[in-house]
Amino acid sequence: MRQAALLVALVCVVAVPVAGAVGATGGQSAVQQDDLVTNGTEISIHLQPNGDARWNVSARYELDDENDTAAFGRVAERFKAGETDNGFSIGVFRAAAPQVSEQVGREMEIRDDHRTATQIDNANNSTGVLTLQFTWTNFTQVDNETLVVDSFAGSWFGDLRGGQTLTIRPPEGYDTQSVQPAHSTVGGAYQWVGPQAFEDGEPVAEFAVAGSGNSFTFDSVTMVLLGVGGAVVLLGGIVAWTYVRRQPPWSDTGDDELPASGEEAAAGATAGAAGSGTTSGDGGDAAIDPELLSDEERVERLLREHGGRMKQSKIVEETRWSTAKVSQLLSAMDDEGRIEKLRIGRENLISLPGEGVNDE
Repeated sequence: MRQAALLVALVCVVAVPVAGAVGATGGQSAVQQDDLVTNGTEISIHLQPNGDARWNVSARYELDDENDTAAFGRVAERFKAGETDNGFSIGVFRAAAPQVSEQVGREMEIRDDHRTATQIDNANNSTGVLTLQFTWTNFTQVDNETLVVDSFAGSWFGDLRGGQTLTIRPPEGYDTQSVQPAHSTVGGAYQWVGPQAFEDGEPVAEFAVAGSGNSFTFDSVTMVLLGVGGAVVLLGGIVAWTYVRRQPPWSDTGDDELPASGEEAAAGATAGAAGSGTTSGDGGDAAIDPELLSDEERVERLLREHGGRMKQSKIVEETRWSTAKVSQLLSAMDDEGRIEKLRIGRENLISLPGEGVNDE
C-alpha cells in the first residue's frame, strides 16, 4: 500500500473550523468554534482529447440542523474567497504537478481553478458541497488517437480511504482499451470507492477514438464474429445444396421426379406402354421430351436402352427416384404385365415381357 500523500491532505477537510469573536468579559475574549463533519470526498477527472484533464474535487457535509446550516454558510463564503487553508487548496495540486511532470516527461500546469459552494436541500436535512475545479494540462499521454492515463506514477496520489471516491471519465467518442485495477462502471465512467489500495502507477487506463485503428472493442469484435458466422452459414448452405442436388428425391410421388438426364434425351427411345397399342420403330421417339413420359414409360424406355433388362438398383440410379418409389412402381407394372420381375439372390432383375432369363 502506498503512502496516501495527496489524499491525506484532502482528509484535512473532515473537520472545518469556523471561528468568530462573540464578546469579551473581564478583559478576556471568548471564541466559539463550530465544526462540520464531512460525508465524503469525491474526486472526478474528466479527460479531454488534447491530453488535458478537468478535475472536480468535492467535499460533502451533512447539515442536520440550523446550526450546521449556518456554519456551512460561513465556511462556504471563506472557501469561495480562497481564505481557507485546510488541505482543500489548489496549492496541494500545484505542489504535486512538478513531481508528476518529472515522472512522465511532460510539461504540466494547474490552471483555471475555480471554487463553488452549493447547498442541496433534502426531505429531512440538507447537504453542503464545496467543490474545487481546475484544469491539469497534459495529464494524459496522447499517442495519435489514443489517450493513456499514466500520471498516477509515483506515490503522490496515495490510496483511497473510507468515504473517498475517484472517478475517471473518458472523452465523448472514445472506446475503452483497458482500465486497471478492478473498478465499477457508473454512467460510462470508471469509479473506485475507498477504502481502495493502489499499486504504484495505478490507476492506469487507455482509451482510443471510436473507429480508429487502435480501437478493437466489443462492437468491432462482434462485427467480426458476425461476419465470420455469416460466411460459415453461407458455406454450409452451399454444401447442403450441393449434397441435396446429388441425392435422389425422397418423395414417392411422380411430382418429385427429376428431369431426365442428358444421356436419356440423347439416346431416344420409343414411347408408349406395353398393352397400350402404341408402338414405335427404332428411334421413333427420340425427339419426345422425357418430361412428357409417364413414370411407367420412362422405365420401359430405360429397359429398351439396356437391352430389355436391368437390375432394380440400376433403375433407381438412372431415374434418381427413391428406392421405395421404384419398388412400388415396378410392383404395379409387374401386376399389369408391363414388366417381369425375377429375384436373383438379393437383387431383382427387371425385364420387358419376353426378355427375361426364363424366356431365353
